[in-house]
Amino acid sequence: MFRSAVMLLAALHGTLLLIGVPVEGQPFSGAFKMEEYLKFPPLFAYDDFEDCRRWYREDYVYCIAKAPLAPDDTSTLWRNLSYFSSDYHHYDHTVLERGVCLQKCQEVLIQNGTEGTDRFTREELVYRCISGEVSAQYELTVSPDIRIQYCYSKSTESVAYDWLDVAFLVLAAMILALVIASTVYDLHQQAAQNFPEGYFARSSKQAHQRLLTAFSLPRNIRRLKEPIHTQTRADLACFEAFRFVQTCRVIFLHVTIAHLKIPQRNPEFLEQLQHTAGLQTFIAEFQNYVQTFFTIGGMLMAINFLDHVRKHPTFRLAFFGDRLLNRLCRLVPTYAFMILLEASVLRHLVDGPFGKQFIGESADNCQRWWWANLLFVNNYIAWSEPCFIPSWYLATDLQLYAFALAIMMIFWKWPATRKYIFSALFLYSAVTPAVAYLLSTSTPVMTVDMKDVEKYMRGQHFQDLLYFPFHQNTGIYFCGVLAGLAYHHFRDQRKQLFQHAAFRQLAQLAGLLYVCSMASVSWVVSNLAWLPAVGLAVYATAFKISWGLFNTVLLLALALLSRHHWIKATLSHPIFRVLGKLGYSVYLIHFTVIVQVYGRERAPIFSNEKIVTGYTIEVLFFSYIFGVLLCCLVELPTGALLKELLEPATGPRKPSINQVHTAPEPIGASHASGTPSTTAGPGTPSTSETPSVPGEERTH
Repeated sequence: MFRSAVMLLAALHGTLLLIGVPVEGQPFSGAFKMEEYLKFPPLFAYDDFEDCRRWYREDYVYCIAKAPLAPDDTSTLWRNLSYFSSDYHHYDHTVLERGVCLQKCQEVLIQNGTEGTDRFTREELVYRCISGEVSAQYELTVSPDIRIQYCYSKSTESVAYDWLDVAFLVLAAMILALVIASTVYDLHQQAAQNFPEGYFARSSKQAHQRLLTAFSLPRNIRRLKEPIHTQTRADLACFEAFRFVQTCRVIFLHVTIAHLKIPQRNPEFLEQLQHTAGLQTFIAEFQNYVQTFFTIGGMLMAINFLDHVRKHPTFRLAFFGDRLLNRLCRLVPTYAFMILLEASVLRHLVDGPFGKQFIGESADNCQRWWWANLLFVNNYIAWSEPCFIPSWYLATDLQLYAFALAIMMIFWKWPATRKYIFSALFLYSAVTPAVAYLLSTSTPVMTVDMKDVEKYMRGQHFQDLLYFPFHQNTGIYFCGVLAGLAYHHFRDQRKQLFQHAAFRQLAQLAGLLYVCSMASVSWVVSNLAWLPAVGLAVYATAFKISWGLFNTVLLLALALLSRHHWIKATLSHPIFRVLGKLGYSVYLIHFTVIVQVYGRERAPIFSNEKIVTGYTIEVLFFSYIFGVLLCCLVELPTGALLKELLEPATGPRKPSINQVHTAPEPIGASHASGTPSTTAGPGTPSTSETPSVPGEERTH
């Protein structure tokens, strides 16, 4: 059954990536004939790592080196290599990558009559071996500028433990002890009360008992499947299905990026794919994944803010600090735990020819740039050296949340400014991508430069210019804010929205813009050379806002759709609520799983659609397994603990940190009366206060 599922997913994946016809411009078959391609020196060639370690035992040294070829315009092969490599769809075939067992290399040189090999440096040994291979077989010359990237030996197999390892192990032991003690205490209290029904669903009235049971495992598992109690939460529960699907797509995206990074036995497979319309469209659409989260985050923030203002109309500046602190308390503990894990004990798992390339690189970046991550500025600082691939999003999302919250505070204090500020924001959001494109050498949409895949594509200007920055995503977030305002206005007369001519026209325009953008993107990418810069600048803006606008209309329509409609009922299935609550932990841990999966490989891999699908399934499976543990042992307990420590001790008991209310009206209550409903006060956690990463805006 599992094999059948893999084959089905492989077929679907293959359909997406492979049936796309070659696009205009320079298709692979037009760029070069395969018989000429096969004459090239292998781009990646590695000695067997395990054989090297087994044969030479204590003395083995295994190095990964980049070997550039010396230009030779008299060589037809060199001219073909350089011409083929000039296309960004292709790897740089003028720079070879080799994995060299130095002892084996030295023996080969001695057999060939080379003397004095004992005096050679590692660079000289590697150069002599690679040069001999390439010169003999391909009549090409290797440049002396050999770059050794990593070397493995017996001494590198064990990394000395330091204070980071001690800190993590102590922290992990403390968490485990707290979970055991809290669980035992909670079970003892349950037995003392004669095992009442729904015991773990109820929160104690006494603060000290809530603290003592914060780490209780059965109580935190119960928090994953809390029922819906209010109409607004029922309205917005369908968003969890969106987040789950987009989380899976984000994981697939990051698996794809890692797969491009690892050396290939058949690089022509990926190079051919780069010329298909299907893959070019697929890559360009990457940016739409996070825009879904931005839109949902802005929408939920606005709904919660307006619910608070309706109950507490008196302006209070401290509300801004309360919400920001609450959000940080939910976001930081789990994030810091994962950074410490990545920077400490996981580096001891570095092994094989790709361990340092994946696991070691991530650990080094976390050690160096942990502060940029915890200050949430890593979308501007050190974005090219990620601790986690997706960590830039957490920074951008927090910045957008703080900015939007500040704007909403201005609306609260001076309501008349609303239309002016919204107009200025949307004008700014429409102009900024176009101006940024005109002033740079970036592409108008996301593409893959195969020469940059070793850096997770972080060398492309599109990433730091149009993708990561907070100021390039404000329009998308405020589309969500506007949708939240519309929902708050129409939720008591929801049929009016669907009857409104302006809404229907906006929906048609948004759908048309999205379809046209996706249908044209492959042609645009293939004809960048001659298309006018002004036209491409306009296209950059149109493509960026197309999904954000369409997604906003779609989410608003779903939110106001009757909860009995079959589409909404399907998207609101309880399984999605559980998967939604796991989303933040899964989002944080999936990159750690990716680097472990790819870092374990021992040689360049053979790629096809089934193999990529297999890696994706493996990463998804372990991401959710470990995500459950991270959520139940770290995220939910620390959230409950910080809530008790930071909220005022006086006053009536508020909902638990996971019983998040976006509006208080019970399901089935009349919406026609227009009576203001009771909403969460400033100390009550709400949907808007949780990080708008996958699964973190609690609507259930």
